[in-house]
Amino acid sequence: MRSDYVQFGCGTDAPSGWRNFDAGPIFWMQKYLPFSKSMLVRRGHPDYPVQNIEYADVTQGLPLESQSVQAVYCSHVLEHLSLSGFRRATRNVFEYLKPGGLFRLVVPDLEYLINQYKADTSAEAASNFIRDANLGEFEDGRSIESLPRMLFGRSRHLWMWDYRGIEAELSSVGFVDIRRAQYNDSAEDRFKEVENPGRWENCLGVECRRPNP
Repeated sequence: MRSDYVQFGCGTDAPSGWRNFDAGPIFWMQKYLPFSKSMLVRRGHPDYPVQNIEYADVTQGLPLESQSVQAVYCSHVLEHLSLSGFRRATRNVFEYLKPGGLFRLVVPDLEYLINQYKADTSAEAASNFIRDANLGEFEDGRSIESLPRMLFGRSRHLWMWDYRGIEAELSSVGFVDIRRAQYNDSAEDRFKEVENPGRWENCLGVECRRPNP
């Protein structure tokens, strides 16, 4: 499949007009072990439209040619990567984009979460912050409760971002025209096909582009 529009970490938002990638273990099971799909969905896991999604990890490289796509999108993916993984991912995205191509992303907003913590005067303020930032663990790694997360998920956040930090990282890769974005505010109308308003609420959206020669 060829498309000028690419989304990675797509989850269940995988429109047919885009080339969609996901590297989640639950998606892998539903795609390559189809007999497991109904059982996983019954247990509360997402029902992936597997026919519209390819299995690939952006940190390892997507099956895309250099300078071959017009736009790349990801929503609530980059915070699940280590710092080195984030840097590999953004370098890869830069390589895939045509000159002038757009990269648009949304992640949790660390600055917003910190402000919420500072405004919280309760004894639970620190715990609320850790929970809302999806950091920490409720149980130790040897507990029965922790096994599904150990086996199936990148559920925890590994690196959090505010605008200043992510702007500096994107600039160091070579992106230009970096700006703070809002839901559905892109000049590229096709992003409306993949954006979900609930995933932008109180979050950090960023848009940038690969420069023209």
